[in-house]
This record gives sequence, C-alpha cells and structure tokens, in this order.
Amino acid sequence: MRRQIVFLGVLVFMGGCSLAPKYTQPLAPIPAEWPQGAAYKDTRVMPGASTVPELKWEDFFADKQLQKIIETALSNNRDLRLAALNVERARALYGIQRAELFPSVNAAGAGGKQRLSSDLIKPGDPRTIEQYSMNLGIASWEIDFFGRIRSLKDQTLEKYLATEQVAFAV
Repeated sequence: MRRQIVFLGVLVFMGGCSLAPKYTQPLAPIPAEWPQGAAYKDTRVMPGASTVPELKWEDFFADKQLQKIIETALSNNRDLRLAALNVERARALYGIQRAELFPSVNAAGAGGKQRLSSDLIKPGDPRTIEQYSMNLGIASWEIDFFGRIRSLKDQTLEKYLATEQVAFAV
C-alpha cells in the first residue's frame, strides 16, 4: 500500500513538470503617449459621438451606391471565405490536439444466438447457444510527464486565435 502511495506521488509530481518556457509579453510597438504638436491642438471629442469600434461601416459610408458596392464586395469576397475556412480548420486542429491529453477508450459489445442440430448435441443439452461479449480498453495514451502534449495544445490554441484575428482583419 505504501509503495502505491509513493508511486502515485511520483506520478503527480512528474505531471506538474513542464519544460515549456514561461511566456513574457513583448512591449507593444506603439508610443505610450498620444502624439503632440501643432497639428493636434484643436482636436476635440464630441460628447455622444460613437467611438471607432462602435461605428458600423453603413454609418461611415453614407453614399447608397458606395454601400451597394461594398455589400457586393463583401458577399463575393473569396479572401473572406478562405479566412473563415482557415478559422474552421484551425478550430478542428485545436480540438484534435486537445484530445491528445485524454486517453482514447474503446468499447465494443456483441451478442449471438445459435441453434445447433440435434445430431451434434447430447441428449439433455440445450439446443440453442447464446453468447455475449463486451470489450473495453484504452487504445493509446501518452502520459504527459514534461508538458509536451500540453505545450502542443497551447501552440494550436494560439494558432487558432491568431487565425481568428486574421479573419477578423480580412
């Protein structure tokens, strides 16, 4: 019993080890302060005005013909479709990689009934035979001692999020 507790403790301790480096966010390549100078002295924000993220493109472009052209471009934009497909692909790859953390369990069941000829059985034995079987097993599973699989999962998550932002930019 004591040996099992020690073995379990070693497994838990080894499961907490990771060789992935700690992430440090790089500094943003933008200035920390608003630009200053003669050109920026008279700029004022009007109260009640929409900020840029809240502003819809239909409100920004008031010309009806230009709005129609933009709608046609958006609906026939192959780059936008490709970006949406890339997001779906990245999401699927993330799901596959995340599934590697868990063991794959297989279960199968079968049943059968067979009627034997009276020539093949002894008197008093049943003429029908029923046979049932059930199998359950772990097909494959890699224990993530040093965080390799978790790091790969994090990598695919970051790729998925980056692809989603690219689609948003498109």
